[in-house]
Amino acid sequence: MSETVQVKLRKSNQICVVDLNHLFIKRGSLCIFETEHGVDIGTLCYKGNTEKKNVIGKMLRLAGPADVKQLPEFETLEAKAFDVCKKKAKEKKLEMKLVLVKCLFDRSKIIFYFVAENRVDFRELVRDLASVFRTRIEMRQIGVRDEAKLIGGYGHCGRHLCCGHMKDGFEPVSIKMAKEQNLNLNSLKISGMCGRLLCCLSHEYDVYRELFMNYPTPGSQIEVEGKIFIVETVEPLRNKIMLKFQDITMEISGNDVIREEKKFIVSQRVAQRLLHTASEE
Repeated sequence: MSETVQVKLRKSNQICVVDLNHLFIKRGSLCIFETEHGVDIGTLCYKGNTEKKNVIGKMLRLAGPADVKQLPEFETLEAKAFDVCKKKAKEKKLEMKLVLVKCLFDRSKIIFYFVAENRVDFRELVRDLASVFRTRIEMRQIGVRDEAKLIGGYGHCGRHLCCGHMKDGFEPVSIKMAKEQNLNLNSLKISGMCGRLLCCLSHEYDVYRELFMNYPTPGSQIEVEGKIFIVETVEPLRNKIMLKFQDITMEISGNDVIREEKKFIVSQRVAQRLLHTASEE
């Protein structure tokens, strides 16, 4: 059985899975492959076990010098197609934002990616573009998350966008994930360049949930010899817990909090310190 590989498409951060077709091609090599959409060129970025159901094509060959020499021609054609499409869409008063234009390597099709709030009737636009470029025209309406994936960029963390280099698809992300990770709920802080919630909230969520299982919930109470201390904040990565008694806030280590059946208690050493601090109030 032939191995399956992931290939990063030229001019975008899209990843597709293809059958290696019993060829020997090193990771990082430029290669020619075929999918249901046509023949394209891309970089082999990952070899490994990939589910067969995700395979959409097969490898044809390693890209040679003649293939690489054609790339500037494609870039020129795509730049021209972008300008022509943008101009004609404006003339026809179509409410759409053109994001990317890509020509397949066998020149069988030019794909126009665009973002629009509503459904766009682009039939007349397609006819005009086909008459100019004499090839099949495909218009693909995408969402804002797909736009960020196609264009790429950097997140708040300073690294490449997760959607562009870590994710094959998009997982659901909810505000609950941000709350359970104890993050600032300011929309500017937890949203990516696409304006949607950060992808990393989803793939870090399970880790935070597991970590928080060993800590009391913010807002819960810990009783120490009749005195009630409120759990104000929990920081599992720092292994710190902030407790509040009346107007006093105290920081303790997570190692000093012990789960006892359905409640949490503190170690004797910390209990004495808390009581001493509370008695000064």
